[in-house]
Amino acid sequence: MELLHHLVYFQSSAYARWRKHSNYRKIVVMLEKLPYSKLVEKAVIEMIQGGVPIRQIITSIQHLNDAPRSLSTLYKHYGPAMEAERTRINGAVGKRVIDQALYGDVQDGITWKSQELFLRSKGGWSPQNTTNEVDQEVDPELDVSAADQLMNMLGFDTDEPDEKNNG
Repeated sequence: MELLHHLVYFQSSAYARWRKHSNYRKIVVMLEKLPYSKLVEKAVIEMIQGGVPIRQIITSIQHLNDAPRSLSTLYKHYGPAMEAERTRINGAVGKRVIDQALYGDVQDGITWKSQELFLRSKGGWSPQNTTNEVDQEVDPELDVSAADQLMNMLGFDTDEPDEKNNG
């Protein structure tokens, strides 16, 4: 097995901590490289399938032999397997949603939800892009055209009959 060299410094005595110039000793500690474990991989994959957050995964596998103790080591050893499983899950769920949107029962509410989800995520659609035209009930006596409003503002009375038409 490949061995890693780590330098560990420690103080020679408690008294040295209080001194301005501490006396440090150099110790070389030989640590074994963490081996890949199929048991750890299986546990990690099962938790990914269950949607467990990564921090909870690292905590829950600590009882296993050869389990990584840090997130960086977990990703270093098991990152490709984790990413492959996430990709597989995303593909399976996406296929199910697309199949339901394309071939589902039109009367089924789930089909509409699948279609909406697909259009929102892949089609660029949002409910704000939909224009709903609503007919408003307007009182005819209060409805004034823009021209009539302008004439009223200029001081002309639009309610007076034309002299030419009356004569």
